[in-house]
Amino acid sequence: MNLTLTQYCVLLVGLLGTIVILLNLFIIAKLHNGNFKNFAKMTLLLILIFSVAGFLRSLQVFSNIQYVADIPITYLEYGIYCIVYIIAAIKIYSISKTFGFAE
Repeated sequence: MNLTLTQYCVLLVGLLGTIVILLNLFIIAKLHNGNFKNFAKMTLLLILIFSVAGFLRSLQVFSNIQYVADIPITYLEYGIYCIVYIIAAIKIYSISKTFGFAE
């Protein structure tokens, strides 16, 4: 099997992403219930959402699939990223209120 440099990079990033997810799961299991554990869970959720977008990108790199359900993969990725940023903004605002940083 002959892989291109781009495909090797995608595999490396996928491996690193898997390691990050496993480390997060390990760390979350060790935390006590509370705001910090909730924040860690939210962070893991965001990482998983980004992983789905990365998987869509990998489909393009490895199999040249350009559409999923007649929607260009690029637009699906951008949609996923926008949702992540909206969730992150809401969570950051709620965390800042919890810790007394918001006015």
